[in-house]
Amino acid sequence: MELQTRLRLSFYREISDINTAHHIRLVQHTVSGKIFVKKELSIYDLQVFQYLMTENIPGTPKIEELIEEGNTLYVIEEYISGNSLEEILAKEGSFLEEKAADYILRICRILQPLHQQHPPMVHRDLKPSNLILTYDGRLVLVDFNSAKSYHPERSQDTVLFGTAGYAAPEQYGFSPSAPAADIYALGVLFHKMLTGALPTETNYTGKFSSVIAKCIEIDPKNRYNSVAAFQKAIEKILKPPLTLKQLKIPEKCQGYALPGFRSRKKGYMIGAAIWYFCLVIGCLFMESDNVVGIQLIPYKIISFIIFFSLTLWLGNYRGIQYYFPLCLHRNRAIRYIAIGFFAYVWIFLLMIILAFAVDALAP
Repeated sequence: MELQTRLRLSFYREISDINTAHHIRLVQHTVSGKIFVKKELSIYDLQVFQYLMTENIPGTPKIEELIEEGNTLYVIEEYISGNSLEEILAKEGSFLEEKAADYILRICRILQPLHQQHPPMVHRDLKPSNLILTYDGRLVLVDFNSAKSYHPERSQDTVLFGTAGYAAPEQYGFSPSAPAADIYALGVLFHKMLTGALPTETNYTGKFSSVIAKCIEIDPKNRYNSVAAFQKAIEKILKPPLTLKQLKIPEKCQGYALPGFRSRKKGYMIGAAIWYFCLVIGCLFMESDNVVGIQLIPYKIISFIIFFSLTLWLGNYRGIQYYFPLCLHRNRAIRYIAIGFFAYVWIFLLMIILAFAVDALAP
């Protein structure tokens, strides 16, 4: 070991062994007194550790120092105090679906910036023992010893890494480990949280079964194409489309009565009746100098749809405007602009349909 390396490492006094076989030790900085973890790695991807050190990704240990000499990398990183998910599962048993989904979503948020790098960075060893729940409630992904950058031009990984049961099939030498390998492990991890067992040991049949099944497909192409897509699938199950009641649509808008008849006020009802009558009669007896004969039929139908649908839209029939966030904006000007914009887009589309219909019926 060179003198400079020995000097830098001398600032970290060894306190105890964490994992003797893998050369992982607990150390204390001799000046600041702070506690760190020191790792001595002979197989590593320096690019991954340099990225973690410079970017300080939330949910990962902060890298304090990297010391490389020859084929060895010494990593000095933040010591994460807490309980691993493995310890929590052993103590509490399987998790409720919402709790397990929350943990998986938090892991997805940790992995996403790593997978979005060029080239993408793959953890390759997602498992309960590598996820620490700190005493202040943070979930931290540790042990990036196996992590590597994904290079699709390579036929397979140069070194096989991963934990049996969690490692994707391609990690056993079939192809290079892509982000899909982490998605496979996420599916297994999700299953483990929900059942306390691996997918090969028992079968989960709850509401997330289809999501897990897609994650652990043998062919990486059949899995989710990103953690963002996986995250979206989970959130869709957790938060199904809102009902009219959940959207807090006023009760008067939830019925099927047409605009003008919902309030049951005589004046409004008389005015609405006159409008609908004029609309039907006007469209029925509509004439045009440019459109005659059979071509006039779609012209009348589309014209009726335009005016009738605008009546429903502007009258907020069954709370339709509540499905468009901008139409509920606190700023009245923005609200009216949004309502007008969507009305314009709808009329524009109907006019295009009308043009095609008239052209198709032209002699």
